[in-house]
Amino acid sequence: MNQIEETGGVRIGLFRASWPLASIAVDEYKLEINASIKGKFVFDKTDIVSVTIENSLFKSGLRIKHRVEKYNNDIVFYPKTSAASLVEKINQIGFLDLSRKIPIAIEMEVKALQQKSGFPIKIPMAIGIVIAWNLLFLADFLNVLANKSEHSFTGIGVSLALAMVFVIALLLLISSFFRQIILKDGVELKSIKTFLFFILFLTGILFCFSFLIPKL
Repeated sequence: MNQIEETGGVRIGLFRASWPLASIAVDEYKLEINASIKGKFVFDKTDIVSVTIENSLFKSGLRIKHRVEKYNNDIVFYPKTSAASLVEKINQIGFLDLSRKIPIAIEMEVKALQQKSGFPIKIPMAIGIVIAWNLLFLADFLNVLANKSEHSFTGIGVSLALAMVFVIALLLLISSFFRQIILKDGVELKSIKTFLFFILFLTGILFCFSFLIPKL
């Protein structure tokens, strides 16, 4: 089956992800927007009211108007290429042509995916990571207050917090067992892989800076 795939950015309500942290995949019956840590948003052609171009000052995107009650109504995908060109490709592939009935298997697959859409990390795990992150930062902050230090706020706590997130991202990439523990059922690695590489890059750089920046 022919499929269009493009990377880009996305806006879903108040959530923003810039290129290349989002992607879109469209075939004759199904449209998927992978919004990285926000999750995957899946539609069959009967879920779509319209796909229109939304222009802003610096970029243009595809506004997806839909009927899926679970999803945010404000979904705009910003392709790296021309939005007009992407709409033309979507028309050519036949996704917006309602004359062809959707196969039952695909319809059931989409409905199942819609129920699983959303934040990909198990909530207790996400809460645990956030608590550990904040406690490590708090330890450095309290150390500064206790010692009335005039040195930089960054210390071992900040470094450990960055290292913790780096290791979690790395393990999610390389360990299927770790993914089973952290991620919700049905979440595929490919849907968050770009985001994990971004986290590795960002935390790695910040971790190095936490040692290289002179303590003031």
